[in-house]
Amino acid sequence: MLSRRTLLARATHAAVAACCIALGANRATAQDYPTKPVQLIVPFAAGGAADIIGRTIAEKLSQTWGQQVVVENRGGAGSNIGINAAAKSAPDGYTLVLASIAVAVNPWLFKSMPYDPVKDLTPLTLALETPNVVLVPPSSPIKNIKDLIAFAKEKATSGGATYGSAGVGSSLHLAAEVFRQQAKVEMTHVPYRGSSPALTDLMAGRIDLMFDNASTALPQVQGGSLRAIAVTTKERIAALPDVPTISESGLPGFELANWWAIFGPGQMPPALAERISGDIRKVLADPDVQKRFADVSGRVIASSPQELAAHLAQESAKWKQIVETAGIRGSQ
Repeated sequence: MLSRRTLLARATHAAVAACCIALGANRATAQDYPTKPVQLIVPFAAGGAADIIGRTIAEKLSQTWGQQVVVENRGGAGSNIGINAAAKSAPDGYTLVLASIAVAVNPWLFKSMPYDPVKDLTPLTLALETPNVVLVPPSSPIKNIKDLIAFAKEKATSGGATYGSAGVGSSLHLAAEVFRQQAKVEMTHVPYRGSSPALTDLMAGRIDLMFDNASTALPQVQGGSLRAIAVTTKERIAALPDVPTISESGLPGFELANWWAIFGPGQMPPALAERISGDIRKVLADPDVQKRFADVSGRVIASSPQELAAHLAQESAKWKQIVETAGIRGSQ
C-alpha cells in the first residue's frame, strides 16, 4: 500500500504536470491563432461610426492574420445585445466585440444586465477616441448653441426640442442628456437602432437635432445636407475648424468624447489575449489606419489590456455619477 506521503507527492506531481500541459496548450493556441475566420461584433447598425471603425480594423486584421475577420452588426438595447453575444461566446478568440462607452454606462443605466462587463469580458485594447458634433438640418433656425437653448425653451410646453441618438445609453444619448442638464432645458429623446437611421430622419426634418460622431457626420456636413453648430470636445477639431466647441459657445467646461475598445469573452487565456491585443495594436499603428481615423478626427490610443481594464473602472465610476444625476434609465 502506498504511503500518504507518496500519494500526496504523486498528486502534486500530477497537478504540476497538468498545469504545465495547460500552459503549454495556451501558448500553442496563442501561437497558432487564428486557424479559421474571426467574428468581430459591432453592436450598432451598419453605417455608423462604430461600423466604420470596426470594418477598418477588421480589414487590416484580415491581412495580418491571413484569415477573414467578419464584421457582424448586432444593434439594440444600447449595444447590450451585441456585447452579450460576445460575452456568452467561447473564450477562444474567434468572437471579439467593439464596444463604446456603453460598456461602462449600461450597468448603471439598466436595472438588469445580461452580462457583467468585468467578469464576462476580457479587455484587449482601448483603440481610439472620437469627438461628437451637434447637428441640425440646413433649414433649421438653430445656428449656434445659444439658438438651440432658446429654441428648446420656446418649445418647452410641448416637450422641448426633439433629438435623435443611436440608442438609449449610447454616447450620443448621454452627450445630449449631459447638455440638457447643464443648459437646463427640456428635450425629448428619440432613440434609433444606430446613428445612420437617426441621421436620415434628421436630414428629413423629422427631429430637431442630434449629437453624432464626427466620423459619421462629416460627409453630410461637408456635403451641405446637415449643419454642425458645435463640437463636444475641449478643443475644435481639424476637420471642422470653423465650428466652435460647446464650451466656448455658452456652456463653459462642457467636454465629452466617445471611446472605442475591443474585448473578448471572459476567461480568455492570458497568452491569447496578449497575442490578439498585440496584433490589434500593430494594426492601429499602421499609417494607413492612422490616416483613416485622423481624417474623421479620431485619436488612436492602442492601450494594453491592463490599461483598458483600468480605464473601464475609471469610466464606470464617472458614468455612474452622471447617469444618476441625469436620471437616465434604460428600458430593460
